[in-house]
Amino acid sequence: MDQLLSSNPTVDRPFRGIAGLAALLLVAGGARADDTHYRAIPIGAHAIGLGGAFTGVADDASAAYFNPAGLALGGNWGLAGGLSINAWERVELRGAYEQPEDGSASPTLQQGRTLPVFIGAVLKFGPKDALEQKKFSLALSVLEPIFSTGGVFVTLQTDPRALTDSYRASANDRATWYGLSFASRLNLKQSIGASMYLTVRKLNHSENGITLSSGTPVPGESDVFIGVNSAANTQSLNFKAFHFVFRFGWLYRLKPQLQLGVMVQTPGIPIKQQVDTLSQGFVNDAEDGSTPTITRAYFVDGRVNAKLPIPAEVEVGLEYWPAEKVMLSLDASIHLPVRSNARVSTAEPVPVGGLYFDGDTARRFIGNVAVAGDFSITRKVGMMAGFFTDLSSAMNVPENPVRYHNPQINRLGGTLSLGLNIAGVSLSVGSTYIYGKGDSTGVLVDAGNLAVDYTRTEATSRTVYLHITGATQAASELGDKSAQAIKRRLAEKKAQEEAEEAERKKREAEDSEQSTEPAGAD
Repeated sequence: MDQLLSSNPTVDRPFRGIAGLAALLLVAGGARADDTHYRAIPIGAHAIGLGGAFTGVADDASAAYFNPAGLALGGNWGLAGGLSINAWERVELRGAYEQPEDGSASPTLQQGRTLPVFIGAVLKFGPKDALEQKKFSLALSVLEPIFSTGGVFVTLQTDPRALTDSYRASANDRATWYGLSFASRLNLKQSIGASMYLTVRKLNHSENGITLSSGTPVPGESDVFIGVNSAANTQSLNFKAFHFVFRFGWLYRLKPQLQLGVMVQTPGIPIKQQVDTLSQGFVNDAEDGSTPTITRAYFVDGRVNAKLPIPAEVEVGLEYWPAEKVMLSLDASIHLPVRSNARVSTAEPVPVGGLYFDGDTARRFIGNVAVAGDFSITRKVGMMAGFFTDLSSAMNVPENPVRYHNPQINRLGGTLSLGLNIAGVSLSVGSTYIYGKGDSTGVLVDAGNLAVDYTRTEATSRTVYLHITGATQAASELGDKSAQAIKRRLAEKKAQEEAEEAERKKREAEDSEQSTEPAGAD
């Protein structure tokens, strides 16, 4: 995971600090796009630039995800793609561990870069409307709304060095959505659309640790001890889950300069959810040399059912043009809660996943907002800026937790992009900054008593994305967004004037007929 420790990579802590440091580093998974954050998904050229305030705009191929109704607008065909790089990330926890008794914890970060991808293609067909645009649209899209990777290796060096403790944890989480979309323009003011996605999620989580304590060195032997308490564990979970997800969209032009968008996502319909598990560990209690060593061990290996649910979502957005070269957008969204269930269904009462795995599917109800602006500097150059919230759906971390809980880090973000439109190709380059603060779970290990406890800790996160996106469309259909909007407004205004003129002539004709009728006899 791409984060840095506060100042010195070697931090003096007691053994219990090993788990605390690992928690410090593993919490970074909550600073990326993951299954507890839904807003900061860097896909789509225009959507990224607007900070996700795109439901009421939906004017490029990424509308297949944000609002399928937008696919019915625009030219006869279009292509779009994007690449984002998680350039920098820093996560800190405070109060996660105590002052040292002895030893030194030296974490070694395993850093990874993320490259979430979006690709979309749109083809329009059918009869043309008053704007000379074909009525129906089909689209194919591939996107990755969840992407995180990384891990940590932590050691606590002791004297003698042979009894050094270590803990290694890693996690890789990626979801890919493959979509087919259809949209139709109902009239000059309204369009509807629907997308069906097949989602494939792969989550791999592993932990390995060993702790050694007490013990008496054998004279003359530097690596031989008597009466050493020891514990070790190996945990591996490899999830693979398939769902169908449906997203329905509607766009309505309220006024020539104002458009309303609505998108509704159904809960994921599970097709297949399984996990390959490996859980093995032991604890040796050998401190009392007068009695035989007591060993407690466990082992589980196999494929079992799993649950990685996808929640329902509702988004409402507005697009507003206060001036010819200025567009403003606003979005509000809600994600419905997910009820509590076990992520891994095992019959054996054996620990699965390790110290840093939250085995509960529960997610809380959350709401988010985004506001943005799109400014045309020249016909070929534009600038976009947006601000958004990205609240965590993770459940509240109790003051005195009895198990590990996913971090609950609520975030605020801002994005700035510059766009260039030349010869039918639109390119956008920009950056997104996200700051978050909340709670996480620290793990306290009592090496002497071979016991584990948990504590609530404070967490902060800072993340920077760099993104490059592009789109192209038929040359005969080119034109910047403001020009298309003006054309749309003029056509709608003309249609309204023609309707009013027809109504006026109809009333004049009716008045004329009444005036020419012969007067009735007395």
